[in-house]
Amino acid sequence: MKTRILALALLLLLLNPLTASAAGGTEIRREADDHFQVVLNHASDSPITLLQVTDLHPGKMDFWRQDLTTFKRIRRLVEMHNPDLIVVTGDLLTGEKYFGSLLAAFAMEFFDSLQRPWLYVFGNHDVEGGFGRDQINEVFRSSPWCILGSHKVANQWARKYDYVVDVKLSGQAGPEWQMFGFDSGSEAGFKSIKGDQIAWFKAVSQGTKRVHGHAVRAVCFFHIPLKQYQELWDDASIAKTGESKEKVSYEEDDGTPYRAFVEMKNVEVTFCGHDHYNNFWGKTKEGLILAYGYISGEATRAAWPTGGKLIRSPLKGEPIGIENVRPDSRDK
Repeated sequence: MKTRILALALLLLLLNPLTASAAGGTEIRREADDHFQVVLNHASDSPITLLQVTDLHPGKMDFWRQDLTTFKRIRRLVEMHNPDLIVVTGDLLTGEKYFGSLLAAFAMEFFDSLQRPWLYVFGNHDVEGGFGRDQINEVFRSSPWCILGSHKVANQWARKYDYVVDVKLSGQAGPEWQMFGFDSGSEAGFKSIKGDQIAWFKAVSQGTKRVHGHAVRAVCFFHIPLKQYQELWDDASIAKTGESKEKVSYEEDDGTPYRAFVEMKNVEVTFCGHDHYNNFWGKTKEGLILAYGYISGEATRAAWPTGGKLIRSPLKGEPIGIENVRPDSRDK
């Protein structure tokens, strides 16, 4: 009976019509397994906007009412802000997923219904419950809107689910921004961005500079925060925006990815999820902004009303804009 109720709830949500205006003239191109282009029909004097959502955790038994509210509120945020792209920074699925393929297909159908590119990176819970990375990727590759890529790792048969997206304006040759998605891991011994992934990032960054003659402004998205997020919060001399209600769970990160981002001099901001009750951001002394997402899943213990992160990526050299956003109480 419980599983029938869950399936019925998901079906009703899929039948709920979309009222947000679709992003017009957007094109997604897969250049390689780990390289995409998003071409926007976009005014050159206004920022590219992204909506980051994180830690939705749908599919927990007896939480279908909360899950309906989660997706209703995300839909409302899209209606309110009409972002060019959506970024899902992990835990889109839950470790308790009894029907992994059904839940992945439902999540894909929901985000596809928003009619704009959505970038996805794995969280630590997404791959639990017997439905892993390759299976999720197989489902999401059937989407016309989802962006999830991977690259080969030297001397290993496995692939790492990291990728880069060139965001371009229609009619222009080079990208305005690059967006890196990283799989920050889930299993013990792999709960961080590892050396082979850092080597891939450096190679892509250096290749971009060779092709375009300069570094392209970049942002990074992953699930598990970096060690420097805790150092940022603990440094009273650095101004922060937002709140911290729990210790930073950087798991196995040793600070290496941060140093690579600083070394390449292209990354301006990193965005993560994982910690449900942190939503702060601030600029480190090396000039890199570290930002949490804003909890989006109603199935979690609520520290504040759920919402998302609105990111404005300017086209003329101005600083990136970051804002915690949520629907009002009537959207509960």
